[in-house]
Amino acid sequence: MQSPHRYFRINPEAYSGVASYVDTSRSYPNETTERGLQLFEDLPKDESDGWGLIAIDIWRFDDDDQVVVADLIANGNAEELSKEDWEQKAFPASPEPEPDPEDLPPTP
Repeated sequence: MQSPHRYFRINPEAYSGVASYVDTSRSYPNETTERGLQLFEDLPKDESDGWGLIAIDIWRFDDDDQVVVADLIANGNAEELSKEDWEQKAFPASPEPEPDPEDLPPTP
C-alpha cells in the first residue's frame, strides 16, 4: 500500500520561500487557514545538518507544485525520502542505556 504522504528534507534557507509560495498559491491566510505549511521551527530536524523534515499529503500537490519540488531537488535544497528514511530521521532511536553496575552479574 502506498503512503498517503510524500516525505522531504529541506534546507532551512529554502523553506521560507517554499512556505511563501504555498501561501500565495493557495491564497493563505484566509478565514479558515493561517498558513499552508508548518513554521520551520516546528518541524522535526535532521540531526546531521539541521534540515527540516516534512511530510505532505499527496493529494495536496498540483502540477505547479511538482515543478517547484523538482527545482528544489535539482538545486540541492530538498531531498525526497522514503517513509522509512524520513521516520528514522524524524524519530531517531534512542541509544541503549548503559546497564547499571548493580544490575550486572557478578564477575567470577
